[in-house]
Amino acid sequence: MVEDDKGAWANVGNAFKYFGMRKLVLAESGATGKKLLDDLLAQGRGLPFEMVIVDLHQPGMTIVEFVRHIRGHAALKHLPVIVLSENATVETVQELSRLTISGFLLKPVSPTVLAEKVSEVLLPLIAARKGQAAG
Repeated sequence: MVEDDKGAWANVGNAFKYFGMRKLVLAESGATGKKLLDDLLAQGRGLPFEMVIVDLHQPGMTIVEFVRHIRGHAALKHLPVIVLSENATVETVQELSRLTISGFLLKPVSPTVLAEKVSEVLLPLIAARKGQAAG
């Protein structure tokens, strides 16, 4: 999760625990999140997570730039991204849609709504992996 508000970290972390989701990796800015992704890929061990949840307003790098970085990297281009925001311009939402984000949720987001969106995004990916492993 890329979020500069530590209160939001706690809320999302609690939602993940409540719904049995295992791991939350935190970065406090878009630039920190980008560096984390780049460092993990440089280690050659793959990513320890299945998706990115990011707040729209981050210091150091716009989220449009952050999502462009993800979509421009071969190993990351299919990584699901859910964007959270209290407000956004129509232009920003359209640009994020062109970058094929997996979801956009208005803050404050309830734990149930967040868990539903995460499940909606991840369950088809998990099912596809199970199908590939069986086949």
